[in-house]
Amino acid sequence: MIKTRLFVPLLSMLLLAAGCNNKHEKAIDESPTNDIEEANSNLQHFTLGERDYYLALPETGFSEHKSYKLLLAFHNADSTADDMQQLTALETYSDNYLVVYPQAATSVWNDGCNCYQVGETEIDDLMFVENLVSEVQEKFNVIDNEIYAVGYAQGGLFVQNLMCNSSLTFNGIVSVASPMSEALAQSCHISHATNYMMVHGTADTVLPYQGGKSLGGNAAAANPGDTEFLPSEETIALLASLNGIATDKNREQNEDVIRDSYQNTSHINQLVSVNGGGHAWSHNRFETSDEVMSFFDSVSAFPLPAASSLYRIADKEIHVRSMGLEHEGPAIVLLSGPNKHFHSDSAWFSLLQPMIAQNHRVHAIDRYGNAFSSAVEQPSYQAFVEPLNQTLQALGEDEIILLSFASGNILAHLWQQNYQDNSDIALKGMLWIDPDILLPYSIDFYQDYPVSWYRSVEEALIPHIEAGNWTERTLAKLDEEKQTVQGLISQDLAADMDWAYFNQISALRANISHQLTRAREIINYHDDLEMLRDSQITQGVPVSVIDSDFELHGSEDFTEEDIANLTQWQQEGSQWSQEISENSQGQYLPLTDSSHLVVFEHPRVILDALAYLLK
Repeated sequence: MIKTRLFVPLLSMLLLAAGCNNKHEKAIDESPTNDIEEANSNLQHFTLGERDYYLALPETGFSEHKSYKLLLAFHNADSTADDMQQLTALETYSDNYLVVYPQAATSVWNDGCNCYQVGETEIDDLMFVENLVSEVQEKFNVIDNEIYAVGYAQGGLFVQNLMCNSSLTFNGIVSVASPMSEALAQSCHISHATNYMMVHGTADTVLPYQGGKSLGGNAAAANPGDTEFLPSEETIALLASLNGIATDKNREQNEDVIRDSYQNTSHINQLVSVNGGGHAWSHNRFETSDEVMSFFDSVSAFPLPAASSLYRIADKEIHVRSMGLEHEGPAIVLLSGPNKHFHSDSAWFSLLQPMIAQNHRVHAIDRYGNAFSSAVEQPSYQAFVEPLNQTLQALGEDEIILLSFASGNILAHLWQQNYQDNSDIALKGMLWIDPDILLPYSIDFYQDYPVSWYRSVEEALIPHIEAGNWTERTLAKLDEEKQTVQGLISQDLAADMDWAYFNQISALRANISHQLTRAREIINYHDDLEMLRDSQITQGVPVSVIDSDFELHGSEDFTEEDIANLTQWQQEGSQWSQEISENSQGQYLPLTDSSHLVVFEHPRVILDALAYLLK
């Protein structure tokens, strides 16, 4: 994932202007005191019972329709939620998180080890956090199983307590400048395996890296002085074991940082030792906030790329990649469709979408079970029409052009058929790229192999895929697809291709849930087509069709019967496409010697076709 820091916090600029030292080297008693609501207008204050917390919204814009990950950030001893926000500014590193800064009931958290003697052991901070998470989930759309926590110093001791004793399931936890107490180590029983990272300076004596008793600082003032801490290297080994990781330690190191990692197929526990670092949030050559957010993204089931968002639609998540939002005019909506044994998701627009975004707003919407969209039991084009409409409503667009690839025209047609006349979204046109031909002969052709085969073996195939026996085949197809795409993109467009996005989205197809979606979509494709037999295309908007001649590619290996059938299919499709275009006052654009993957081979033809519809 490509991450960018959105802005430099106001406090940092003030410190630099004053000639102060790097803020990240401050001790815990040097926390900033600026009024947080003045510094960050996206910060909201809430009261839960007699407790307070602040919630930071994404800086680039919050939407009530979007779904977010939830991150809880716990301050150090004798500090405040305000201070933690000013020190870390975690919300500035990603638009995909709601960041909550809770306030301790007193000056410290109940860290589960009786390390601090100010009466905190009678305060149920674990229940407070559980209630806080429930409240945030009621107020906002929080992605299931995407809850994270980070704590600094004594707040780091507390997040260890959360990992050991909370009923909540955290996908990732980070402690900073926090060893583990021997008391918590002896009582820790992790019920939910957790991804965990420790960040600790090797020269920290306040909460000592080498273990033993605290030797000074605010922590020592609140600490009775008899608390024993484990060495951090011993702590990470213990917690890795408690989290069910039985592998040997892997060490990576450079002049500044040593990373000791324990990792299995599902979780990672890691100690990041900052050479010479003291008791501080960050250090001269180590930006902890960035490292924390990168770690959470790395373990997330939804490591959303830049420009991607999840929208909560009917209790499911729909993945949308939105670009070019600064432009005026109708928005272009991209809908993908399958091709042969290849897959179907927004990765197919990795070249086209950035090119369109140079002049237009453009949204690529992934159907259920594709990319980061939620999986459903029975995915189909019919099942996605209403969610598509709700997603379009959530995007807030008034005017759209639907651009569909391959069988994606089924979805475009169904939306037009069901919503064009009763929607506040104006459909200005459609561009169909190598569409499904919705005529009886072609429909019969599409319903033949491989659809007929998938339907005939469904009862055996689904358990076969669920057991992981389809993965090797899937990976081979993905490799073939990438090689094909690489060969289609012209050299002059190579710089426009977003390979990072293509690779990230494509890799998700190896997930079992995505493999199941692919199989079930093919099975249900038969009924999608049957519903549209002899379908009449509405003439209310211009429909342009780009029609390649891919059908007969490789025909030298076909039988005479195959060639005859493919020729009839191609001729029928071309005539149907031409009639739809001309009757709707769109364009018919035939391509010769072209593959089916027009989105990679001929993106400029597509841009010209869009320009025609936008006139």
